[in-house]
Amino acid sequence: MQNIFILSVLLALTACVKDESNVSAGSNVGTTTGTTGGGGEVVNPGSPDPLASQAWHLKNSGQSSFSISNGVADHDIKLEKVHLTYNIRGRNVRIAVSDTGTELEHQDLFPNSLPGEHRNYTFEDSTKWPNSSPLPSDDDAHGTSVSGLISAVGWNGIGSRGVAPESKFAAFRYIFPNSSSTASKLAKEIDQYNGNFDIFNYSYGHTGYFFVPTDPLSIEAVKLGTSTLRNGKGAIYIQAAGNSFEESYRLCDINGANCTTINVSGNANAHEGLSSPYKIIVGAVNASGKKSSYSTPGSNLWVSAPGGEDGLYEPAMVTTDIRGCNAGYSYRDENYSHFFDFGFLSLNPRCDYTARMNGTSSATPVTSGVVALMLEANPNLTWRDVKHILALTSTRIDYTTPFEVLPHPHAQNPFGLSYHYDYKWIQNAAGRWFSNWYGFGRINADAAVTMAMSYSPSTLGFFEETKNTSETWYYNSGAIDEAINDESPIPAQSSIWVGHNYVIESVRIQITTDHARPGDLAIHLVSPSGTESRLMTLNSNIYSVGLDADFTMASNAFYGEESKGLWTIKVYDGKANITGELKNWKILVSGHRKSTELADPYPPTFLTLTATANPQTETPQFSFSDSILPVSYYEAAVGSDPYSEDVRTWTNIGTSTTSQKLSGLSLTSGVQYYLKVRARNGSRVSSPQVVPWTPSF
Repeated sequence: MQNIFILSVLLALTACVKDESNVSAGSNVGTTTGTTGGGGEVVNPGSPDPLASQAWHLKNSGQSSFSISNGVADHDIKLEKVHLTYNIRGRNVRIAVSDTGTELEHQDLFPNSLPGEHRNYTFEDSTKWPNSSPLPSDDDAHGTSVSGLISAVGWNGIGSRGVAPESKFAAFRYIFPNSSSTASKLAKEIDQYNGNFDIFNYSYGHTGYFFVPTDPLSIEAVKLGTSTLRNGKGAIYIQAAGNSFEESYRLCDINGANCTTINVSGNANAHEGLSSPYKIIVGAVNASGKKSSYSTPGSNLWVSAPGGEDGLYEPAMVTTDIRGCNAGYSYRDENYSHFFDFGFLSLNPRCDYTARMNGTSSATPVTSGVVALMLEANPNLTWRDVKHILALTSTRIDYTTPFEVLPHPHAQNPFGLSYHYDYKWIQNAAGRWFSNWYGFGRINADAAVTMAMSYSPSTLGFFEETKNTSETWYYNSGAIDEAINDESPIPAQSSIWVGHNYVIESVRIQITTDHARPGDLAIHLVSPSGTESRLMTLNSNIYSVGLDADFTMASNAFYGEESKGLWTIKVYDGKANITGELKNWKILVSGHRKSTELADPYPPTFLTLTATANPQTETPQFSFSDSILPVSYYEAAVGSDPYSEDVRTWTNIGTSTTSQKLSGLSLTSGVQYYLKVRARNGSRVSSPQVVPWTPSF
């Protein structure tokens, strides 16, 4: 009876669908002047696409997209003017879709595929990977649907259309059964980051209920692509945040008995591969302008894009499917009836399209399509320019009041009003609004392309990071061993002074605790300007036996702020009975220097106190590493706080970087002081490096 009701509702809704071409998807359109797609479908360039009016992400008019309920008008990516007024459709942009494979012969995909560029990683012999058919298995339409959201041909009288309908794509069959256990997995992962492509689309990730480390070689492969591909302008790597807003797992004893179901609040930062500043991480929104129910949040998100909901009760995404009614999303399932997918409606009689594709897997190709439009508008954009434009032009959505407090998804905030689980949006000191749910907002094609057309690639300065050539992070707290207060709204805290003054593009941390249940913890990072970002939220229950020093998390909430000053980490424990300590943490800032500071010498690095004696009139001995030359000499000072020199003003200490000491001071036992060292070159000085110490005598 329920299926009969759904059928009658959907048929009634279908009667209201605007059929742009007045023909069904299965008709032979333009039989005398048309061209033939790879599947033998006769198509007619210039004809409207009959399903495009139901693709709410292209233009949201409040349509149902073959679901029971309608979306809310205008909640889309603002694409119409880009296609029709600017006539920008992704021409000459090459996109790699690394996924489950793609049915290249699909009539809406074949004209835009790149012959000879496809790959199939199911082979163990790497010589067989390139130029091999990426045809997926019959029931796995994921990659086919992803490819269609980017590059499905437009105005050919069939189906819908891609966001960049004249872009070209290559399909990589990278995800397949048992792919995680095959030999040469790392080699395959690295290979899919390389090639003659402008954009790489990765609509996959990991479940969000446990911490997933990533091989450093994989991270370096992405970094290399941003410096070498596209003739040095850098490839654009775009990846899904995940679908783990709410997850669960069963925790059993050693005998597999006494199992307990654990509810998890997913976090995109739990996948280390998503913490790289060299990627764009994408969350999903629905047709009503809200976060999709499943979309994994995280401070490492960059933007959000349409991903839809289930397609039955609320709109999902209309896109290409594996052809035929016995394969792909249209495979008939008694437990999940969908009459558009299953060929019962005239617009999809052969089941070549789906209205059930969803997930951050859908949001990612929508973003890739918009980036393709940006690159057509301005091929000189670097990978950083693309990120910058998206950060400045994306639309803040789902907004009611400033700093709206979010409740814990599983009601596991034991501290009540004394602790805020998270905020829907925060505004940083540079004026940027950021959200762990949405990144910088929902992607806006019109605004992004408009800005790209007049954008100068010299806008951002030279990209720099606070680490040396051997990849060692400059800023390290050293041993802390501070107790994390058990089930307490009072956090364990530690601060690090960052002397490099960059305009921030990303911030990463590595943290070490000995807490046996990291899923109890919240990790907040506070910038020198006072912006507070939650990198881990309280009582997420994400599974791990510990957080070690090499696991990296990221936050984009500080974008545009200045990095110089005191950064503070706060660690809260949301449950009782498991105690632990904050052992160590590190911070890495990526960004560029302000134009007014380009001639400044770099600050010295690795400032450490090397003596334990604490006399009343002297600092401990200190050593540091050279700044980048030229340096005339170094200066040291002492203050009662990190921003003053009230105990000893700046004093020339020459050019030696070891066993230095300031004397003639008047200190008080038990009071914390701050030693500061900076480099001088003529009249210009660097930012200082700062370390605290507390004399005891």
